[in-house]
Amino acid sequence: MGEYSKRIGEVGEAVVTEFLSLVGWDNPMQNDDIASIDTEFRKRTNGIDGYYHYINPMVSNTIENVLYSVKYSKDPYPLSKITTQFKERYYELAKAIESFKKSTLKQQTIEMYEEIENHFDRGILFWLNNSNQGENDLISRLSRVEVNSGVEHDGIILVDNKRVEFIYDSICFTLLKYRDYDIEFLYFSNGLNNDERNARNGKIMPVQYINSSVIPIRVNRGSETTVLLFTIDYFSKEDLMKYMGIAKNIGCNCQGATLICFPDYIETEHLPTVNVVKRIFNDDSFTANLTIANYNNPLLK
Repeated sequence: MGEYSKRIGEVGEAVVTEFLSLVGWDNPMQNDDIASIDTEFRKRTNGIDGYYHYINPMVSNTIENVLYSVKYSKDPYPLSKITTQFKERYYELAKAIESFKKSTLKQQTIEMYEEIENHFDRGILFWLNNSNQGENDLISRLSRVEVNSGVEHDGIILVDNKRVEFIYDSICFTLLKYRDYDIEFLYFSNGLNNDERNARNGKIMPVQYINSSVIPIRVNRGSETTVLLFTIDYFSKEDLMKYMGIAKNIGCNCQGATLICFPDYIETEHLPTVNVVKRIFNDDSFTANLTIANYNNPLLK
């Protein structure tokens, strides 16, 4: 049983490594040990499944340090134990971040960069399974759970099956539909990244997008530029209006075309609503080049 459980875990780490490569997090440090600063919790070391760092395009002059933990099973999520297990796994990762803050690994990372003013130390808990049964949305179920680890860190993000599938399907849709294009993530302007040296697009997906309900992408070929906005939300008139505004603003209204993608859009059913919203939006220069699509429909890929 021990070897089989180990194999399930190894498969999970491989899935996460492939996922991280897809979002531009190439070659993360994997399966490392960090000397424990709380020897009552961990006698010697805190093991981490992976560690990645990058210059944060969402906050000027900042390093993003991300430690991640992978929990992977062949079975559905154990809903009767979900809160207890989440708190245990959250605390375990929080303690690893606590030790990382005092580690030589962090110090060596900071010394790699120049003109850095700040850094964030975050965690990602990948809690996945390969079962086609049961619930796949843990984030909604655990959204009201209060967790107080007593450990200082800059946030721990839960990633479940639903979230991984959303990001994976969105990027795969883009790769298939825009094979000959340069594909990059767009970075929202948020008041913390207004420095003119900050990139406005790039190959790395910021950690802030991993639990976002939208993913903004830019595809470019020659003078042709298209802004793509993917949402995890189901199609509705209200959400379409909202995402049209976001797409226009993030593209600075200078893109040649815009594509907003929902997981359930059906043209024969929803096109009349799209036409109504376009008229209400009242910006012909934008809506004339706006298309709505379903990123789960292989016929549209």
